[in-house]
Amino acid sequence: MSSASTLAALWPQITAGLALLAAATALGVLPVVKLIQVYEAKHELKHGSAGFLRSISGWSIIALWLMAVWFFATIIGDWAVSGNLNAATDRSLLRLRILIEIAVVVMESD
Repeated sequence: MSSASTLAALWPQITAGLALLAAATALGVLPVVKLIQVYEAKHELKHGSAGFLRSISGWSIIALWLMAVWFFATIIGDWAVSGNLNAATDRSLLRLRILIEIAVVVMESD
């Protein structure tokens, strides 16, 4: 198999990966900006203001964003290796269950 035909065969996965990267970057900018604003505000707190735990509440949003990006990236990676999108999404259900359990724990700590 030549490198041109290999690239042509992987083109849907490469396109999906680049689209995921662009979408994740676009969606992830807002939580990161919020976290930076909260962190900066933490240094300007007066006596009796919000405590440390309240000031870092933005971390759960970033953790959820990272978990979502990882989840979709594993589907794309599985699809690239197996060549079967339906089977890749079927196998992703176990990973989704684990991620939901992790998300519940992260959100409870916030």
